[in-house]
Amino acid sequence: MNRNHKIAYSFIVLLFISCLSFAQQTKNENVELVKKQNGKRLEFFAKNNDSVSYSVFLRIETEDYRRSSNRPVLQVIPANSETHLITLIKLSDKPGDYKEQFIVNKISQSLNFRKDFDDIQINIDEALKTEDITIFESENCELCNEAKSLFNAYQIAFKTKNITEDQQKLEKLLKKAGQADYNIKNAVFLLKIKESIYTNITTKTALIDTINNYNK
Repeated sequence: MNRNHKIAYSFIVLLFISCLSFAQQTKNENVELVKKQNGKRLEFFAKNNDSVSYSVFLRIETEDYRRSSNRPVLQVIPANSETHLITLIKLSDKPGDYKEQFIVNKISQSLNFRKDFDDIQINIDEALKTEDITIFESENCELCNEAKSLFNAYQIAFKTKNITEDQQKLEKLLKKAGQADYNIKNAVFLLKIKESIYTNITTKTALIDTINNYNK
């Protein structure tokens, strides 16, 4: 085998290994991409059937749908949950074609979260682990992912709701909590613990402060 053949062979082997690695990342038997059609609306969800969290990457390429953001979706999917990723709305004069790229990676929530917050003291009240906790999230919300990472890292059970899709329920909860005047249209991240709804958490530090001050 001459030098040129060796180089070509090495390139083919390297390309094959790269493709194999990519395939292993994109396919995961525990996490699936779920699509729900409702009229012109096409919604994408990631369903995690495993007992650990995963991070998913979803890129949609299309000229036939309108969407809230053209950016790819990078989302943490909690254990045993179904999380909304993105909603597409079909344009009336288009056939409805699109291409998708869906990548799943297993992550260590505890290590990743603690690495980001090495300089912040986190004190989790054990009572928090038995409370009814709901994260009301919006699309492409980094703080929402941080909250999920925190709760997963400290084994705190929680539910997730979409602010837009569950707006009526959220409005009732806000009214019950004495916060009926809150402008839900500007909401990005809301945290409900028992009957209390925290509407002023806008940073990682504020999130940690809320957790640290719980029950104090």
